[in-house]
Amino acid sequence: MEFGVTGKPREYGLEGQYRKKETSGKRQGMSFAELAAANLTWQREVMSGSVDYVSAISQLFNTGTIGAANFVDGFSQYQVITHVGNADISPANWQRNDFPYWKYFDKDTSADALNDWRPTGENPPQTRPDLQRNYGSIGAGRIAILIPDSLQEKMDADPAYARQIVAKLRQWKEDYDRWDNTVAASFGANVAEHQASKSYVFDLDENGDVRNCTVTSSGGEITGPTKEEREQIEAEQLRKWKLRVNYIQIMEESGKQKSLEELNALRYLKDQLVRQDRLGI
Repeated sequence: MEFGVTGKPREYGLEGQYRKKETSGKRQGMSFAELAAANLTWQREVMSGSVDYVSAISQLFNTGTIGAANFVDGFSQYQVITHVGNADISPANWQRNDFPYWKYFDKDTSADALNDWRPTGENPPQTRPDLQRNYGSIGAGRIAILIPDSLQEKMDADPAYARQIVAKLRQWKEDYDRWDNTVAASFGANVAEHQASKSYVFDLDENGDVRNCTVTSSGGEITGPTKEEREQIEAEQLRKWKLRVNYIQIMEESGKQKSLEELNALRYLKDQLVRQDRLGI
């Protein structure tokens, strides 16, 4: 028995689940054979010292089409369903264990279908049988994305902007996965199996930032992220952004210095040519 991000007991048993998917002919994410092969590849990368294992697994499940202008291509390793519309779910409702986010994996569910959902009573435990059935019905390797009308309109009108939004969500997911997988590894979990078991619901705001998110495992557990976890991820992204800005500034200064050196060299060459001309050399 292993533990996930929330510290709740979890059982993986993914080998049997992946074999079942292979024999049924249905593809959801990576097959067990693909997972095993990828696992071996990344283990070799880790042993060579070129990348750490947790980061490698987190990147492996985030390798959609580079420069994709839509989420289906951006997360090509997953079954992706998008809902365009104005979802209006409070963070308090979203964090409830009984919030029926699993309905977003149904293509016939609209983005605003759960806007009027209201909780009753105390927040129930995740172990409640009906909730376990609903969590388990999602399966692994799936992503549902809620996209505001205004955001979709801007993405449709500007492919370059669309690519930025897709890249932003890809980076958010990779940062979250790296953090989540690190915690799972600290509890002795098999990181590759833990990563492969996940499915995601992303609720985006009009700027393409993650407003609400739920990540589940195919074993029927909510793994996160909580409000505190999202804040940690956002803080890490801010740190990376500052580093990128600093890097750009350094490169700009370096470019200016190089241009100045080239200009001085050109002036020197010109002066030498003038001098030689005067001396008749």
